[in-house]
Amino acid sequence: MSLNWQNLRPWNGSQNTAFEELCRQLARYEQAPPGSTFTPKGAPDAGVECFWRLPNGDEWGWQAKFFRSTPGSSQWRQLDDSVRKALEKHPRLTRYTICLPIDRQDPRIDDQEWFMDKWETRVKKWQGWVQEKGMSVHFDYWGQHEAWERLTREEHRGRHLFWFNEELFSQQWFKNSVEEAVANAGPRYSPELNVELPVARLFDGLGRTSQLYTRVKVLYREIRRAYTKARSRKAEEPARDKLDSLQETLDPLLSILESIEQSEVYPVDWDRAVELASKSRESSWQAIQTLKTAAEQESKKASREEEDQTYGHPEDFRYEHYHLHDLMRGLESIQDFAASGEARLAKCASTSVGGRRRHWENALIL
Repeated sequence: MSLNWQNLRPWNGSQNTAFEELCRQLARYEQAPPGSTFTPKGAPDAGVECFWRLPNGDEWGWQAKFFRSTPGSSQWRQLDDSVRKALEKHPRLTRYTICLPIDRQDPRIDDQEWFMDKWETRVKKWQGWVQEKGMSVHFDYWGQHEAWERLTREEHRGRHLFWFNEELFSQQWFKNSVEEAVANAGPRYSPELNVELPVARLFDGLGRTSQLYTRVKVLYREIRRAYTKARSRKAEEPARDKLDSLQETLDPLLSILESIEQSEVYPVDWDRAVELASKSRESSWQAIQTLKTAAEQESKKASREEEDQTYGHPEDFRYEHYHLHDLMRGLESIQDFAASGEARLAKCASTSVGGRRRHWENALIL
């Protein structure tokens, strides 16, 4: 899901002005130290659409340009002009955020200069101006991602509807819808007489309910516990490389599972979770085989020592084998869960009304 800037509601007959106003509104909700004051500005703005003045007198400023493609030479000159004016008219500026409705491309191809490269080059130029004035300014960038991330917050739900004429399915939206449905049902609905059916899990995914989060938390705890127990001190020496490879894919998988409840209306990357779970299962299996080989070597060594009457108890790694197999079962459960209708419906919790409806239909059909 992304913002459709073509649908941006004009402000005073202009989408350029609308984008500036939207950025001012989002900047107004940024966290500033207690006692700070926010000031929006109209044109001409001396290079700053709005700014926060902190209690110590320092300022955080924003500049918005409705450039819908990578800036060309004339657009970079406009940005240069804004930066120069901001540094001149706001000598206490310490943070300057430039807002454009696009993300910076960064393929990192040799002998090619893309948006991110041009941005970094420009920032170096601006930092030269900053040093000449004896100032210290950090340059930030707000693109499509930063605008989308803020507009999906509950506090900005109405702004998304106003500026793009699209409703977001936020947690509050679901809460209000459930309350309305219960109120309409009246005495016909009773939680005590409610019968759980498998199809109810589809609505858990659709509404990102606490039941969905509980199921994910259980899987998260099972996988983390199995991995912690499997990676014992005695398994480190023979299987360190395999266990390190396992950790490289398991850590980001656990991060995805851990962040689902906090993501609220953001899309859940179940495809990435499935990919990581598959790689983690493979690494778990390789770790099992490595420990099995180590156990066989220990057994042969013990046989030789027994003949020399220096016999010691061979290590069989049964404890680690058990928990690695347990880990593989948990990873398989994640793959199964990610393929369920419940997870597919939860995946698109941030799409627009039309897109959400199409996703519902596809998920239910599949």
